[in-house]
Amino acid sequence: MKSLFRSLSFRLAVTYAALFCGSLAVLFAAFFWLAVSRPLGVVRTQVSAELAEMETVYAEEGMRELAKRLEARARPTSGVDRAFHALIAADGSVLTTNLPSWPSHVQSGFYSIEADVYHEGGEIDFSALSRERQFPDGTRLIVGRDAEVVEDRQEVLLATFPVLIALVLLLAVSGGYLMSRAIGHRIEVISAAARRVMGGRLAARVPVHGSGDDFDRLSHTLNLMLEQNEALFESVRRVSDNIAHELRTPLSRVLAVLDDATADEAADETSVMGEAREELARLQAIINATLRIARIEGGRHDSGFATVDLAAIVRDAVELYEPAAALRDLKISVEGPATLSLSADRDLLFQAISNLLDNAVKYSLSGSMIGILLSEEEDRARLEIANEGLPLLAAEAEQVTERFFRGAAASDLPGHGLGLTLVAAIVQRHEGEFKVHANGRHTKIAIVLRRRRPADASTKAQGRPLSARRGFGFSYFFDIHDPASRSKTISPAGSG
Repeated sequence: MKSLFRSLSFRLAVTYAALFCGSLAVLFAAFFWLAVSRPLGVVRTQVSAELAEMETVYAEEGMRELAKRLEARARPTSGVDRAFHALIAADGSVLTTNLPSWPSHVQSGFYSIEADVYHEGGEIDFSALSRERQFPDGTRLIVGRDAEVVEDRQEVLLATFPVLIALVLLLAVSGGYLMSRAIGHRIEVISAAARRVMGGRLAARVPVHGSGDDFDRLSHTLNLMLEQNEALFESVRRVSDNIAHELRTPLSRVLAVLDDATADEAADETSVMGEAREELARLQAIINATLRIARIEGGRHDSGFATVDLAAIVRDAVELYEPAAALRDLKISVEGPATLSLSADRDLLFQAISNLLDNAVKYSLSGSMIGILLSEEEDRARLEIANEGLPLLAAEAEQVTERFFRGAAASDLPGHGLGLTLVAAIVQRHEGEFKVHANGRHTKIAIVLRRRRPADASTKAQGRPLSARRGFGFSYFFDIHDPASRSKTISPAGSG
């Protein structure tokens, strides 16, 4: 019972019942005034006026005229508005009346007199709402009007209202109990699933009844969260394994070099130190890249956000990698506007674009082309880089932004598997989107960033158009993607 009263649903049901009873009381009071109080007030006003009129007749015209006026008043004009009276002399004799009885003593204020009429073996109920006066000579005058219907209505309402309130409270408490049990059961199911997950069963899910109610929508949302948490946990596990592997390899090589140098007295110390230094430098690069990604993802990077020209950054990055591309007989085709301003951290954007170009140059087939397209989409800037190179499997497109992940086709090539992770972190820092489309040997990576329109729109016409650079045109790369292409999108929230 104590748990029942602690139940929020039960308390809400009782609160609702109390509010409903209060509303019902207000409505009852309004109806009582309209159906009872107001009609009785009209009758009382009428009786008081008639009593005053009869007092005037008695004072001015005498007892005989008063009796005549009372009898004339008593003649029924309708079956619902009947007048009653009684005129009793000081010695108790009845001068005129149409009441069957009346109180033996003078009454003050209004009171009711049963004035039933028997007609042809039947009884017609009347209730005379009356007032009276006693004249100086002891004569007693009683004047009334029928109020049977209103008084019956009053009696029924006053008798019904307490029963109605009690019934409402009973139904509310019963309904609250049943509702509390139903809601409590659904909540317990969710709590049980949460406890299973906390116990290590990450695959546990909240049952969905299929009714589409609020609890089903909540269960669906929780299941999505649990699925993402499971994926993140699995990603962390893979990253942990990869970190251990990546750090172990250079450390093992350093130890092996030092062990060989120790065992071989004739070993060249300069060569040994060079090899050890090379491996330690690789280890330091891995650690620095991992820390940089963590700082950017955690918002601890000192951002230098300002209005920058994305087109100029792309040109700088292309010029940086053109020599490396030429060594592998690669051509770079660039298309887009001459200027494209947006609010961003220039250093971070240059780092991201450089990483993408580094991957494209490193993994493209010799003699192929790298396509770059820069475009505007309403209030956003879009950068796309496409190349033809080592195949990226469909399942691998989902993991390219994980730390130390490397595709099966690139596992033997130099690299740490942190380049795209850093790009995704930079894009997330700019609240943009990072998309990977893979279709066998053809890969396209797109970055979509928010931008602010420059104050002077005329600056868009200045500068050297990107499309003027040598190449075969960018559209060649984007006819290759069909509905079967595998894609991965990193949203501003960093999902995926």
